[in-house]
Amino acid sequence: MFNVNHIAISVTDSEKSIEFYKKFGFENFKSWKANDDSIKINMLKLNNTVLEIFCYKEYTELPETAKSTATDLSIIGTKHFALGVEDIEKAKEFVKINGIADNMKIKVGRLGKPYFFIKDPDGILVEIIEND
Repeated sequence: MFNVNHIAISVTDSEKSIEFYKKFGFENFKSWKANDDSIKINMLKLNNTVLEIFCYKEYTELPETAKSTATDLSIIGTKHFALGVEDIEKAKEFVKINGIADNMKIKVGRLGKPYFFIKDPDGILVEIIEND
């Protein structure tokens, strides 16, 4: 009956964020902006996943605690989203070749799945995790 409809993030520069997420295959399919340019909304899609990007002219910076899983996971609230891959090593190479991040360390999580984290242009954590 239910499915995940979308993930929403807020960013400082929608164009820069759209370009970042396009590297992973997301495509922009819907946009809206306020007449006074106070807010822009873009909807990006990757397979059945929709990423809704909010960009406010006036915004509050991402808290320092949200920039690392070591300081963020114990705080109540939404933490990050993950992109699944078939081969974690190929994903790591893709991220490195495309200049998205350097020195990613693949770890095996408590539930036995290999993963690593990257950050988008605003420091939002994105997990890259191997599918089952």
